[in-house]
Amino acid sequence: MLIGCRGFCTGWVGWSEPSRSAIYTAAHCYQEGATFRVVLPSGEVVHATGVARWNQEDLMALWIPIGGLRMLRVWKPMPDRSFRSLHVVNTPGRALQILETPIERVFSEIRFYNHPAALAIPIYSAPGTSGSPIVDVADGLLLGMVVGHLTERRDISAVIPALFLYEVLSNASRPASRP
Repeated sequence: MLIGCRGFCTGWVGWSEPSRSAIYTAAHCYQEGATFRVVLPSGEVVHATGVARWNQEDLMALWIPIGGLRMLRVWKPMPDRSFRSLHVVNTPGRALQILETPIERVFSEIRFYNHPAALAIPIYSAPGTSGSPIVDVADGLLLGMVVGHLTERRDISAVIPALFLYEVLSNASRPASRP
């Protein structure tokens, strides 16, 4: 799933109803005044009709007027053991790459000042990869979303854990309590 405005980001279908779907990506992909185009796996280009952002959590949802899409809706915690992951690397001007990467460990000692909820994972990232889902190869479940990388090392990425994203979205869907 590609999301285009004046830049590029990657995302995934996280919700789909009969007449519309939500594409999740990184909120830092938002640009004021931009129209957001979503390129579906079929190659069809669809313009987003609505946007919801959670800037502090670096999460954005783009609503598109197409429903019935396959979703990535099952989330799980980041494993505390070694595992194999899949993620998309989107480099503008090049074809999408789906990388399968062995993850020996999550670097809990590395923290990202601009993404306090993010974990450091040894996967390659490049500009345009933000919003890429991280999927566990063993069961196909969502582990997190890429939001950046270490400046000096593109092979260490900032990944927001899936359960954190789920919590943000769950809280957003609950009605506000009355005072």
